[in-house]
This record gives sequence, C-alpha cells and structure tokens, in this order.
Amino acid sequence: MYGPLPLRVIAVVIIWIYGGTIASTLAQEVQINEDPRVSQLYRNWINDNRANPHVEGWRVQVMATPDRQQVEEARNRFRIAHPDVPAEWTQEKPYYKLRVGAFRNKLDAMAFIAVLTDYPGAYPAKDGNIHPRDFID
Repeated sequence: MYGPLPLRVIAVVIIWIYGGTIASTLAQEVQINEDPRVSQLYRNWINDNRANPHVEGWRVQVMATPDRQQVEEARNRFRIAHPDVPAEWTQEKPYYKLRVGAFRNKLDAMAFIAVLTDYPGAYPAKDGNIHPRDFID
C-alpha cells in the first residue's frame, strides 16, 4: 500500500530541492578580474596569429638538388601540369627542395603521391609553415 507512493514523493522532493539550487546558481553573475598584462598578452597573441596564420601540415617533396636552376625549371613544369596545386622551392643548404601541395594529414599527401606518376621518388614531408588558404580540399 505504501510502496511506490513514498518513492515518488521522495523523488519529487529531491528534484524540487536540486532544481531550485541549480536555477538559483544559473541566475548568479560571475565577474573575472584579470591582470591587464594578461589581457595585453592575449591581444598580442591574437594579433600575431592574424598576421602570420601558418599551421602545420604535409607537403609532397618531388625533388631535391644542389642546382637552383634545375629546381626552378621543375617547379615551372609542375605548375603547368598541376595549375591548382601550390608548388614552391625552399633552400636547405646545400639543397634546393621542390615541395608541392598542402595537406592536413599524411594520408591525403600519400593519396596525392599516387597521382604523381612523373615523380617516382616523391614522398610526404611535414611542414610547419603552411598558410590555411594553401590547403587542398
């Protein structure tokens, strides 16, 4: 006779107590007092990221040679064959390296390598200086 009814009453009372506590907690206001140096540091960080929005990703290295003219000619040939894919060379002494594409992960770079039949030695290379607009989607 008293089995289920008291459990329901207890449940309602518990919900009413905690519900009221939660509602009053949500209605409170929080104020944060931040050191002005922290605010300035945060603003500097935001401005720096807006000015230099480079992220880490993957490129495909198709050539490395000590001859700058050779790497520039290869870049021009690549741009003609793949006009929608970014291609730039970098110098890491004593080599000039031709890296193409911009991929968010290694798997995408590997899939692009499969398309590059003219570059049998191509391999994925990690790059920490990719502009977000360069990524191939």
